[in-house]
Amino acid sequence: MALSNSERQRQYRERRLGVGGKHERISCLVSIATKRSLERLAFHFDRTITGTIEMLINERTSEVLSQLDEDGQQRFFSQGFVAEDA
Repeated sequence: MALSNSERQRQYRERRLGVGGKHERISCLVSIATKRSLERLAFHFDRTITGTIEMLINERTSEVLSQLDEDGQQRFFSQGFVAEDA
């Protein structure tokens, strides 16, 4: 019997987010202008929106780390998770 769309989606999420998965889900609201900018960047770099977000975060993290001394880098990596805005 063929799987329904919801069953296929559940299996996809389990593969990506489940035990041994390499991803975590995030959810946030941004302004329409910011979303359009993100879409334009994704198109410009020929990436998905997820890939573009990862690229931007990784590039900025590298920039910040390159400006920190060893103690600053240790503090950066020892910081816990930040609670979401209420």
